[in-house]
Amino acid sequence: MKNSKGTEDRKTILMLSWEYPPHIVGGLARHVHALSIELVKMNYDIHVITARAFESLSYEKRDGVHIHRVSPLNQNDPDFLAWIGGLNLAALEEAIAIADHIELDAVHTHDWLTGPAAEFISQSLGIPLIATIHGTEFGRNKGIYTELQQFVFSKEKNLAHTADEIIVCSNYMEDEVARLFKVSKEKISVIANGAEADNRSIPDIHIEEVYPFLRGRKVVFSIGRMVEEKGFGTIIRSALALKTVCPELCFVIAGNGPLLEIYRQKVKQLGLTDTVYFIGFVNDGIRKGFLQRADMAVFASSYEPFGLAAAEALAAGVPTIVAETGGLKSLVENFETGFYMKPDDEKSLTDTINFIIKNDQLARAIATKGELAANANFSWEQNAKATDKLYSSSLNLYSSQKEGMQ
Repeated sequence: MKNSKGTEDRKTILMLSWEYPPHIVGGLARHVHALSIELVKMNYDIHVITARAFESLSYEKRDGVHIHRVSPLNQNDPDFLAWIGGLNLAALEEAIAIADHIELDAVHTHDWLTGPAAEFISQSLGIPLIATIHGTEFGRNKGIYTELQQFVFSKEKNLAHTADEIIVCSNYMEDEVARLFKVSKEKISVIANGAEADNRSIPDIHIEEVYPFLRGRKVVFSIGRMVEEKGFGTIIRSALALKTVCPELCFVIAGNGPLLEIYRQKVKQLGLTDTVYFIGFVNDGIRKGFLQRADMAVFASSYEPFGLAAAEALAAGVPTIVAETGGLKSLVENFETGFYMKPDDEKSLTDTINFIIKNDQLARAIATKGELAANANFSWEQNAKATDKLYSSSLNLYSSQKEGMQ
């Protein structure tokens, strides 16, 4: 079958990701979901293999994407590394079953967690391996200190060297991957994440009916995985400093993760239960509702390869504060399209929040510029077009190399 350009055969890509909706742990699931849908629009056949969670179907076709959900052979193993090993075995078994009746042109894995299965599939089927590296263990922890971190680092490095092509989301990540794993930048392509631009539509959910504590208050919104590098501890300390200065201010922080209950306990200890709300995982409807209601959004990460949630806040026209680090600092121009804060510095964040509160009209004008810039620079359509070019060049190179070996 010809594609929409009518010049190339329709291609089938096998996509591997340990999370995919409705199983959402962080930004990776939403990245793979959005990219897959856009690639289908470009006349690709996309098959995603992912972990099965909740009561999700083992197979379904949604938005044109074939979704295959597998259960690790050791589904209930409390050891995460053992669980990941079981997931790779199950993914490999599913991939072989798919390949029995569908010709796969390339395998595209997201991060190290499904890397072993992707590497075996690439070698056994003789197809290119593309790897998107969304972040590194070294970057998240500012070094490698434990056996577990060393294990993850070794898997990341092996994937970086085994992959035919590496995709990263920012120039910052390009430098990090090249430096840490000693790979040539010629092997690395920078493809920025997209950002949803439909947050201005009429919401399906009236957010103040779901969360009545928002009524009559100024709202600072943040969202992310509950891990140390996301900077939620900094937000809590800033909220403490602002409690008496601006009592009408409330902080709403969405997301799940290992530190969620620890953060909730910290809020109680500091007497901030009427100021800081850790609301756990939220669906897209609630997330969009908060972006429409928020007076500002904060992303205080000490490590962030890109900052998908921050890009979406910008695209929604929310005055957005980002830590001046990693990929975040490339998302905005300070006091032009958004606002910087110093990483791990609650005073810097407090001062910036105070500025936005006292200069609402200027902050909204800056947010409008940020919205225009985000929607111009970050879209999943642009991401898919760049990914399409990389697929085409990788497939052509792989084919010519195979012919040269014959």
